[in-house]
Amino acid sequence: MNRRRPRNPQQVTHEGECIEFCSRTSLLVEDEGIGATFVNPRRKELRRIKYDKCYFQAMEGGRADFIIGYDRDIDVILELKGSDLKHALLQVTDTLERWKIEEIRYEQIVCLIVYGHTFPRARSNRGAMERDFLDMHHSFLRIRQYGEERFNFRKLAGRST
Repeated sequence: MNRRRPRNPQQVTHEGECIEFCSRTSLLVEDEGIGATFVNPRRKELRRIKYDKCYFQAMEGGRADFIIGYDRDIDVILELKGSDLKHALLQVTDTLERWKIEEIRYEQIVCLIVYGHTFPRARSNRGAMERDFLDMHHSFLRIRQYGEERFNFRKLAGRST
């Protein structure tokens, strides 16, 4: 199976500003006091794309905050949300549909919403929302509260660690 090699981030000015690569053992991604920590114990290549208002500058549709790539294999569409889970779901869904046809995307795409405030009914509805999302979009969705866990890419993608 052929994998697409990402374009050189320096080719287009906004990409150079919006895409970073690293191979740290963990990566913390934060926005407005909400964050997600991704673990990378084997120091595989990570790609961090600031998607909202940087890589994707159009104003129509929903836009997730970041897309985190792992080992040229898995992309995690990440929405960091203080509140409004319904809006967060729209943002990751719209981003997923656009990202599926993006030439620099990696093979598997999963979605992650990390929220900061406790949503009423969030814990009881989150499993059903994740299952419905998988049925409709054929992609995993994980919904977690900030500080609940450190994220393993392979586990997010439904693979054994």
